[in-house]
Amino acid sequence: MPIRLARFKVLAAMAVAGIQFLPMETAAQDANQGLRVGIMVPREGNFSVLGDQVVAGIEVLSANSGSGIAEILAEPDSCDAAGGEDAASAFVEAGVDAVIGFLCMESLAAALPVLSASGIPAITLGVRSAIIADDANRNDWLFYRLAPRDDDEAKMITRTISTDWLGKPLALIEDGTIYGRELMESVRLMLEEIGISPVFVDNFRPSQDKQFGLVRRLQKSGATHIFVGGDRQDAATIARDSREANLGLTFLGGDALNAADGEPELANGFLAVTLPEPRFLQSAERAVSQFDDAEISISGYSIPAYASGQILLAAKRAADIASATLYQHLTGKEFFTAIGTIEFDDFGERKDNPFELMVWYDGTFMPASLSEGSRNDSVGSN
Repeated sequence: MPIRLARFKVLAAMAVAGIQFLPMETAAQDANQGLRVGIMVPREGNFSVLGDQVVAGIEVLSANSGSGIAEILAEPDSCDAAGGEDAASAFVEAGVDAVIGFLCMESLAAALPVLSASGIPAITLGVRSAIIADDANRNDWLFYRLAPRDDDEAKMITRTISTDWLGKPLALIEDGTIYGRELMESVRLMLEEIGISPVFVDNFRPSQDKQFGLVRRLQKSGATHIFVGGDRQDAATIARDSREANLGLTFLGGDALNAADGEPELANGFLAVTLPEPRFLQSAERAVSQFDDAEISISGYSIPAYASGQILLAAKRAADIASATLYQHLTGKEFFTAIGTIEFDDFGERKDNPFELMVWYDGTFMPASLSEGSRNDSVGSN
């Protein structure tokens, strides 16, 4: 399969895996000769590792899809408007069928008008902001989001509290950061709309070695089930100190808990609404096996990128049969991918909520549904 990469070198891991990279003589091909996909991701700085994950996902899919993918054109994402326009222009000139990646809001917003004017859909794997979707709808941009929306997290937390914790004395606490405060407030308002009120609402100072003051306030409030709007270190500290006080509290956090472990370690039984790891998804078994065979990690954006390629391949086949454009077959269709069944609505958003209730056990977050009794386990007792 001919592949063209722009402005940067091929991943060393791909070479190790035995995937060959050959120059593309021309970008112009007949529609039935395979998918021409653009990739726009950071290639320098701290976020380059995320870009590598996206490229790896598409390359592994390409290596296992026969002649389905005819060309890959990759452009670096500088995460600014000028870079977004330049990359989009390069994709238009190359005549790609679709572009994936877009981990940065600024470059996505600048690229969408250019791509859409040429009938090229864009799938973002990282931008969660609702604003970009509103702009896309207003301007008829060909925008599709495989990443969660920024309100999906709060919706799943609210669903968990309103079902699994119904009737339990509830406390909502946050760390004073923009993330923690806005997430807790969103959850509080959603709960209020369905008639659920916490017995205690409070904030705490983040990054403290001890949180005994907060723990004493929680004890006095009578709350037994605690939502923590904050990061992993603070959540672990609060759980540890409540355990030392033998309070028997049950804790739930958000997606920020799915981060590197530190000191203190997160206690077994701590609940979090986050994205499930691919190895827990039955739909990802084949993809994970292909990554394992290529000795490439399935971390981060690799499996979502793989899934986006699956969506585009299916849409391309349907479009070829109907002699239509690819984007006409992205909306209102079910796509069976490594991250489950995906369907985009009329605004390019996923119809499902990708977040799940997970529980921390022995070094990993696993689906709470797979851990017997995990939803009722407390982490604050000895």
